[in-house]
Amino acid sequence: MWAFVLGEIRHERALAGAAARKDAMNLATAFEAHVRSTIRLMDIVLLDMREDVLEQPDDFQNHVKEELQAYGSFVSQLGVIDASGQLVFSNLAPISKPIDLSDREHFRVHRDNPQTDRLFISKPVLGRLSHRWSIQFTRPIFDGGKFAGVLVLSVPADLFSDYFQQIDVGANGSIVLLGTDRSIRAIASGAPIPGRYGRFKLPEDKPYFVDGARVGYYEGVSWLDGEYHLGAYRRLEDEGVLVLVLLSPKDFMAGFEEHRKLLIVSASIISLLLLAVALLIYAFSRRHFRNTARLREAHEQMTQLANTDVLTGVSSRRSFLAGCEAELSRARRHGEDVSLLMLDIDHFKRINDTYGHPIGDEVLTAFTATCSRVLRAHDLLGRLGGEEFAIALPSTDLEGALSVAEKIRRAVAEAPIPTSVGPIVLTVSIGLASSAAGRDDLQPLLARADGALYDAKQDGRNRVCAAREGEAAGV
Repeated sequence: MWAFVLGEIRHERALAGAAARKDAMNLATAFEAHVRSTIRLMDIVLLDMREDVLEQPDDFQNHVKEELQAYGSFVSQLGVIDASGQLVFSNLAPISKPIDLSDREHFRVHRDNPQTDRLFISKPVLGRLSHRWSIQFTRPIFDGGKFAGVLVLSVPADLFSDYFQQIDVGANGSIVLLGTDRSIRAIASGAPIPGRYGRFKLPEDKPYFVDGARVGYYEGVSWLDGEYHLGAYRRLEDEGVLVLVLLSPKDFMAGFEEHRKLLIVSASIISLLLLAVALLIYAFSRRHFRNTARLREAHEQMTQLANTDVLTGVSSRRSFLAGCEAELSRARRHGEDVSLLMLDIDHFKRINDTYGHPIGDEVLTAFTATCSRVLRAHDLLGRLGGEEFAIALPSTDLEGALSVAEKIRRAVAEAPIPTSVGPIVLTVSIGLASSAAGRDDLQPLLARADGALYDAKQDGRNRVCAAREGEAAGV
């Protein structure tokens, strides 16, 4: 048993881990699409504005205002840095005197590569004019083929992290937008992370930096909080960023841990029960050696309990069906008829609902006693369940079975049952079927008798209905 439990725990742990890997990659794929579409949109704005800054310098302010109205809070600032690194234009406020931005990475990368026209996405910086953390999307400006400055589109860092925050990655999970320079661009986490922007760089040995795969998984201690995480990453090569989803075992293994505890507790309880059973077997074994006769008697009592309905003392369902099979086999050998009666106490549920189950038990016991008084010694009476009973009548044809069934019906109806709450009058519906020379198998015979019982109920109850050649006839 313990081998099974431990094997099941290992199997479920593996399934939980595999499901977490799949979830992490699915989330990373969705975030990659979001990031890629956002970057593409920002680059379209930059390229459009770059044409206007050269072709319409006098009307550039109005054009920027009209253009940025369509993007709302997506864009916090659009600025122009000249070739020397001075901020000469911002849509936020007129520039009374140039602001030196020559130390900014997003300016230097274009100044130092004057022949390269590419989109650059910076790490979050605190704006000197906007005083907000933002990610800079930049394109170089060329005038006559020469480097003339940088066009800067500032996007709030929260544009990505707010979107990420809408997705449930667990109380201890994180979603991170990283640059290939190992700096954080945006982050959303179940728990606050101090110094999230520009305070540190990620270690170079992380797999999403050192291997060549564009898509992959990461498992290990996170540099964010020092806790073990399972992650999935997707790299956007052209954009110089990657999306990383980190899931915590504290979250995705929580359900497994609960089930593991339940399995262990259940197995422990079963082990104790088995130990108790083993001790009982040992005790019974000792008594066997001391007194074989007493053990034989106990065995006979157990057999009787297995074959007898505890409440009424008649045959149990299993014992009754086995007896019916034996009677049908005997009837086939000797060419004798066998009849089967199905009995159901009418409206028995009302008795239970009105007087309670203890009174219902008294009624069932008295009912079986009434039936037994009508039957022969070799007839079989069994309880199939609840208030449903069956009687097998060996060596009895259809007419004889009808006579017995009618006697039982009258005996039940005419003899109120004394109980602790007063006498209770019962009626019973009976369906019967007969097998000539035992030719029918047990199940078809039961089905025919049950169908006749159904007819008796449908016809008003407190009656006997017999099945003849697949049809039911009322009596």
